[in-house]
Amino acid sequence: MRATSETQVWLLRHGASTFNAQHRCQGCCDEPELTAQGRAGACLSAERLSSEGIEAVISSPLRRASDTAEHLVKAIAAQDCKITFETDARLREIELYQWEGLPLEEISRRFPEQYRDWRLRPGEFRMQLANNHVQYPVRSLYDRVRLFWNYLLTAYAGKSILLVSHGGTIRALIASALGLGAGHFHSFQQSNCGVSRLRFGSDSQPARLDLLNDTAHLGERLPKLKEGRRGVRLLLMPVGDPSGADIGHLAAALEGIVIDKFLVVVSTARTVASQLLAYPDSCRVVSEATADTVVDQVLHYDSGDHLRHVAILGPLAVLRRTLRRQLGISDRAAESLDLRPFEITSVHCPRNLAPPVLQTVNMLKSVPILVGYRP
Repeated sequence: MRATSETQVWLLRHGASTFNAQHRCQGCCDEPELTAQGRAGACLSAERLSSEGIEAVISSPLRRASDTAEHLVKAIAAQDCKITFETDARLREIELYQWEGLPLEEISRRFPEQYRDWRLRPGEFRMQLANNHVQYPVRSLYDRVRLFWNYLLTAYAGKSILLVSHGGTIRALIASALGLGAGHFHSFQQSNCGVSRLRFGSDSQPARLDLLNDTAHLGERLPKLKEGRRGVRLLLMPVGDPSGADIGHLAAALEGIVIDKFLVVVSTARTVASQLLAYPDSCRVVSEATADTVVDQVLHYDSGDHLRHVAILGPLAVLRRTLRRQLGISDRAAESLDLRPFEITSVHCPRNLAPPVLQTVNMLKSVPILVGYRP
């Protein structure tokens, strides 16, 4: 049961839109609407969240988000639960006026310097508006979401709230809640209809992220890659005191994923691995002291344009350290990532100009076995 003093904030990105399908920049443009796929995803998300005890839904006013939110409100109300609904302009997407409506490929071609800053230095990314005013879109977004947090955590203290918003806005909400600045705008992934959750205590303790971009309810074993099928995807799996059910759950979650290398840290993890692995030749046992070095070696291995999966089974402290080093976050932010034993947390390291991305934290449910599936 949720502690009454805790504020629980669920975050859901809108369903797939017409601009998503056309690979066009959306920003604050309200022209995009949900596609058939987007509506189906909204319905699946409503089913996923309808029994989570959500007491209020707050949505961006942009219609791709508010239409998604309506599915959630109807599903929760159908459970005979009292639910409030409102829209808040602070949850709209980042403002990218010069780019809105343009194909993404055209943006990178027409605005190469801007686009490079957008990808590598988002806090320094700026746009020149028609009145010669210089806008810093990511900084402005972070200012906006900080104001929203100040409002929400006072007005809805102790409640369970669902925010329906946009990819960029949710990433800024999560990063700012964890004390990370605009430089980490691209450090988190938020897929269409991906579910995330932050928990806030009643005192000055930092927020805890215990779910990021869960897309299992959409039939995905892992979220789709944002940066293309290249580089290395790290699959981090903390160990605890294992039961047969825990190992079976993890084995089902990994079924069909082709893992190129399995790193096992310390003896407890080795015991779990011996029951989990069907391909022992890919397994390498390492110590806590050498784990960082081995991970670096794996990441620097040149796999060309192919994607390699590297699974790491080990103590929570080692995996948090891996996240801290790969994402360049503080110790405090790493401690705020509430990794659960025998759940999967994934980081994609694309090996191009793009920085590593935390794809998901604690994917909740195994999905049906997909024959021949390779993520």
